[in-house]
Amino acid sequence: MDYFLTVSSIIIYLENRIQEKIEYEELERATGFSIAHIRDVFVTKTGMTLSRYILVRKISNAAYEILYNSQSIMNIATKYGFTNYDTFTRAFKRITGLTPSEFRKKRPPVGKIKLCACAFGIGLLNPINREDGNNV
Repeated sequence: MDYFLTVSSIIIYLENRIQEKIEYEELERATGFSIAHIRDVFVTKTGMTLSRYILVRKISNAAYEILYNSQSIMNIATKYGFTNYDTFTRAFKRITGLTPSEFRKKRPPVGKIKLCACAFGIGLLNPINREDGNNV
């Protein structure tokens, strides 16, 4: 079975709710699959776990706002569901290799990336996951 439409619909669902808490029950209803099946299909087809994808997308969008929005870093973090500055900073550094403050100062490239065949979004250009040395 080809899961192209399933993965695309998951990505679009997540992108439309990136600033919200992702409700897996709602995702199950939207796709017609169990969360276990969604996770299995997603990691098989994308090479990334669903939770990792959500984190990367939240951090990518927050990174864009850090560069192009004068709001405080904590306000931006809160917008993407982080209630603690330290938690946000650790997650941000794990994805970008920089703390949010360093990111704002160094201004690495952030732009439009292809998420799937039918969707584009904000992304880190040439991101490196400093935790394990692999691209995210």
